[in-house]
Amino acid sequence: MKIIITMLVLTFMGSTVNAQNIKLPAPRKTGGKSLMECLNERQTSRDFDTKKLSPQDLSDLVWAANGINRPESGKRTVPTATNWQEMVLYVATADGIYRYNAEKHELELVKKGDHREKCGPQPFMTVAPVCFIYVADHNKEGRISNPEQKKTYSHHHAGYMAQSVYLVCAAKNMATVTIGSVDRETLAKVIGLPQNNLVIYTQPIGYKK
Repeated sequence: MKIIITMLVLTFMGSTVNAQNIKLPAPRKTGGKSLMECLNERQTSRDFDTKKLSPQDLSDLVWAANGINRPESGKRTVPTATNWQEMVLYVATADGIYRYNAEKHELELVKKGDHREKCGPQPFMTVAPVCFIYVADHNKEGRISNPEQKKTYSHHHAGYMAQSVYLVCAAKNMATVTIGSVDRETLAKVIGLPQNNLVIYTQPIGYKK
């Protein structure tokens, strides 16, 4: 009887933990505007609505930023030098900060609470419902010992991610802007980043007001 009760408690606890994560629907990879239309309509917009993103839109955005597009090899939608895949995508919402697990295509809760204001000094940071945080895990760049060289590569890689997000936003008529004026050390502490994980910049995203 005790064994059964223990198993039920553990099952309940496990489901509670899993409920904190966000299992995303499969990304929508067909239809929509053409690439040339998206490039033509790509723009920066800071005029955000407070409306939450739909699960489908959030799924499409995180997949475009750093998802797996070749399951047989685990390769991503954006390139990295020698396929390091050192970039880690975090997503800040009003409910918490999540880490994107590309293999499971889900957002894993790393910290509860609304920490969007730490993603940049602009007043619209807490208006946009979602903010992407681009982080470089420099532990994965084993062949390079020079910290500045690692940083250069990571800035390139973060740029590819942000541009992919810009194009999805153009396709969906959404607003986005990249934020370089971030207190990176403070944000890293808020997230609880491991050693040698550096915040590159952030990107708030939302529907246009």
